[in-house]
Amino acid sequence: MKWGGNVNKISMLAFANIRKSKGHSVSLLIMFFIAGLLFNAGLLVLISFGGFFEKTIEELNTSSIYYVMPSNYYNMEIEEFIANNSNTLEMQKEESLWAQGIIEYRDDTRKSVFLINDADKTREMSKWKYIGEHLAPDDMSIYLPSIFHEDGGYQLNDKFEVLFGDERFSFTIKGFIEDIYFCSFELGLMGVYLPHDTYENISGKLGDTNKATVIFANLKEINKDIESHIKELTNLETLSSSSDIVNTLLSFDLSIVRLSRVMMASMVAMMIVAFAAIIVLVCLIVVRFRIGNSIEDDMTKIGSLKAMGYTSRQIILSIVLQFVLIAFAGSIIGISISYLATPMLSDVFAQQSGLKWEQGFDGRISSITLITILIFVILTAFITARRINKLHPIVALRGGIITHSFRKNHMPLNTSKGSLIIILAFKSLFQNMKQSVMIMVIIIGVTFAGTFAVIMFYNTTIDIKAFAETPGIELSNASIILRTDTDNSKLIHDIKNMNHVNKVQFIDETMVKMNNIEVRFFIMEDYSEKITNTIYEGRYPHHSNEIAIAGYLADVINKGIGESVTLKIGHSSGEFIITGLTQGAYMGGVNASMTYTGILRLNPDFKQISLQIYLNDKTNTTQFVAEIENLSSDSILSVVNIDKTMELGTGAYTSIVSKVGIGILIVTISIVMLVLYFVINSSVTRRKRELGIQKAIGFTTFQLMNQLSIGFLPPIIAGVGIGGIAGITQTNKIMSVVQRAMGIMKANYIIKPLWIVLLGITIIIISYITSMIITYRIRKISAYELISE
Repeated sequence: MKWGGNVNKISMLAFANIRKSKGHSVSLLIMFFIAGLLFNAGLLVLISFGGFFEKTIEELNTSSIYYVMPSNYYNMEIEEFIANNSNTLEMQKEESLWAQGIIEYRDDTRKSVFLINDADKTREMSKWKYIGEHLAPDDMSIYLPSIFHEDGGYQLNDKFEVLFGDERFSFTIKGFIEDIYFCSFELGLMGVYLPHDTYENISGKLGDTNKATVIFANLKEINKDIESHIKELTNLETLSSSSDIVNTLLSFDLSIVRLSRVMMASMVAMMIVAFAAIIVLVCLIVVRFRIGNSIEDDMTKIGSLKAMGYTSRQIILSIVLQFVLIAFAGSIIGISISYLATPMLSDVFAQQSGLKWEQGFDGRISSITLITILIFVILTAFITARRINKLHPIVALRGGIITHSFRKNHMPLNTSKGSLIIILAFKSLFQNMKQSVMIMVIIIGVTFAGTFAVIMFYNTTIDIKAFAETPGIELSNASIILRTDTDNSKLIHDIKNMNHVNKVQFIDETMVKMNNIEVRFFIMEDYSEKITNTIYEGRYPHHSNEIAIAGYLADVINKGIGESVTLKIGHSSGEFIITGLTQGAYMGGVNASMTYTGILRLNPDFKQISLQIYLNDKTNTTQFVAEIENLSSDSILSVVNIDKTMELGTGAYTSIVSKVGIGILIVTISIVMLVLYFVINSSVTRRKRELGIQKAIGFTTFQLMNQLSIGFLPPIIAGVGIGGIAGITQTNKIMSVVQRAMGIMKANYIIKPLWIVLLGITIIIISYITSMIITYRIRKISAYELISE
């Protein structure tokens, strides 16, 4: 009975406090709503998106690796080697077609290599499934990866036209599918599925040269040994260096697929969770401020409660319960709304990954969100309210005065020079130093988040160079793959002298073994001519015995600058010295660079075939590529529009990050306004008598509004300055940690101080305007009412 009575007393006090300060309670509830929404949404993406991908892998029994090669190269020797390899657990072979096609995609054209499969064949490994509604097949039906619907805008029964070589095929879309390996443009192959009759028809038209053999395999240890041996047996190239798929061996393992399809969502989720943590911290600071103010304002009330028999413990618990109820209600609403936001997040991520994430209620994640917020609120409220234990009833009834309570008189009016309004504003600032520090700390946090958002927005919308350099490859404008059996000197000379061409140079790629690891090497004659600098420590190689390797690879092989490694191609090997560390997501960070003379040490027959073309500014790359394609030269195998390829490749990434940046900016401004409402409203209430007296002696409402608003500007300006500087100096360090798994060891995003200054000015102006709007309630204060009360 006694316990029930205590609960009733505590709850009555808590609800009474909430009713007494409705405005403060509502503003704090909104802040906890935002925190709960962002925190839960971030955790859902961080945990559930990756978990959903893993469940899909398991559901489709996806193999740990696959190999695709032209069928005329596949023989029993290769099959027996794979099947009997000590590293192979199981394998499955499938016959398919592959061809490079040109399609219409988002009001433009796009090239891709298509793996064309018979939909009526069943797989035991690396299966596929329908996503959403699908229709029964008819003549020339096709089932496409879901990214064509999510990002490309295709719908059921739309026509899907593909140009394979000189022949155009027209299909009708009957459904969209999920296939772990072949559903993303970033992974080399786009897997499409045709009904058996349609498949046979296309097979007959494409011919034997486009037949492909696909091997799905589960390995004990993921490595490149099998791929390397197949290359030795067949002399096939890999896709990125091959000029034609008929000479290609393509292989990807699950770790690369995870990096491509899940990493972007994980990075965005970490940004959201980090921002949510800042919002939670702001909420806790506001809770601490509110409790401290309540104890001072309600000192006599607390004394009366103690005199009536309430214990310090009951009063403390009532205060804790008050804020727990607000945090609970706000967080529950935020968590609930976050589930309405996940379909929108899913649509955004699907545009990049092709993965259609379906998220239901997750009690585990929601419980983590709610409990985490409530624990911090309880701790903050309890620690802040503990001072009530030391408050004797008589002291409380006196308003907290023990013997004397004298404060230093900052800026005495009789000696201070300047505007009276400004002097009074600064007097208020010094008299409420704890409040000012609290505002400054909050503004530091939200300005830091806003600065981060502005930097991300600038780098994804205004100047995407840093994002374009993320793969770690050279950013020329176009490239030409040349034949090795012809004299290319005249063609190269002619291209150098074409209008709009700034320079041309060879940058090739080849596979080299380093410590038994297959590493993709960039080959270049003079690295001083390189436009895209990926070195973050040391330098590029100058001599034939030097190399630069990716930082991720350096960690894998435990080597650093100045150390030597053994490189091997076939039976040829040599010692090379590491002169620099590079960064980039290309080949999962397993890449390196060497000079042209260096590769000739290992392979004297190496030929340069990849000619990079750099155009003058404002030159239309598409028109230039068309001009090159119209050249009647036997030396040209293919032409690539690098600008267009990079635009398509980075478009989804930049779109996602820019949207997150805009969202953070909006929430940042909202939090500033809520905090100012909370603090200023409380300040006006506490200083009601003082403001009434000032009105009685002749101060106007506008003067008093300015007096209060100017008093808040110094901590706001200081917070904006510190938060902006922290954002400028720390953003690249933070992104280096976030992107390290992508091979980016030292982020180098463009930071424009002027943009940060403009953000700071915007926050200050909005803060001042918000302050003036909130303090407008001073007009209702009158000396007469205060006297009559």
